[in-house]
Amino acid sequence: MSLERILCVHNHYQQPGGEDQVFAAETRLLEAYGHHVIRFTAHNDAIEQMGKLELAAATVWNRTIQEELREVIRRERPDLVHFHNTFILISPAAYYTAQAAGLPVVQTLHNYRLICPDALLLRDQHLCSDCVGKRVPWPGVLHACYHNSRPQTAAIAAMLALHRLRGTYQQQVDVFIALSAFSRQQFIAGGLPAEKIVVKPNFLHPDPGPRTGIGDYALFMGRLSPEKGLSTMLEAWALRLDALGIPLKIAGDGPLMPDVQQMVQAHGLRHVDILGRVRIMK
Repeated sequence: MSLERILCVHNHYQQPGGEDQVFAAETRLLEAYGHHVIRFTAHNDAIEQMGKLELAAATVWNRTIQEELREVIRRERPDLVHFHNTFILISPAAYYTAQAAGLPVVQTLHNYRLICPDALLLRDQHLCSDCVGKRVPWPGVLHACYHNSRPQTAAIAAMLALHRLRGTYQQQVDVFIALSAFSRQQFIAGGLPAEKIVVKPNFLHPDPGPRTGIGDYALFMGRLSPEKGLSTMLEAWALRLDALGIPLKIAGDGPLMPDVQQMVQAHGLRHVDILGRVRIMK
């Protein structure tokens, strides 16, 4: 196996989540196999210092990030560029910088941002594909899907419309990595080239292998947000499983934390343990 110099690009969200964990785990795994990994990151905390017009422009095309990325490519001379997240600050303009340097471009599709302004294909707790396949994702703007804000959703819709018009996703990305066969089909329906989309699920390293026998408890681990289905899980415990004495441990944090705590208290769930954010020790 030939070793590569891999430039991994990721835009951290203001609230840490699974994408950040995958970025960290995947770069470590590449290094464990002898590859040289260069990390190029931005953090959305920086938007607090930006005006609305400046932020909207950066969302669509961030020239400052382009210059920074160009310098890293010149200095580090990578063999390929692997993008994890470009939203908000890195922007799709970074693809053009990588392609201009003659580098293969890979994009992992951690969410549905390229076909849905809110990135979830979810509205009012139901699956929603209203924007899938539309050149301009206007239904998302109409419903204020991103942060319940039409102006903010419009900025994302403008980004998607511009880059669809330019053919950015069709021409500037060589390979897309989808996390499941289902998501691959959604992106194909949304207009991404089927021949460029491969499936690589998320992973756990090192692999603990299958466990034999009966476990001691059920575990939810992830961001506490509506799309994760945690409310349904807690309803199941309230209806039957708590009375059977089956323990449930909830590891993670997020916007639903107050609702989760309230639901556990309101139903008197004696076997549900909220752990909050936990650090996984190696």
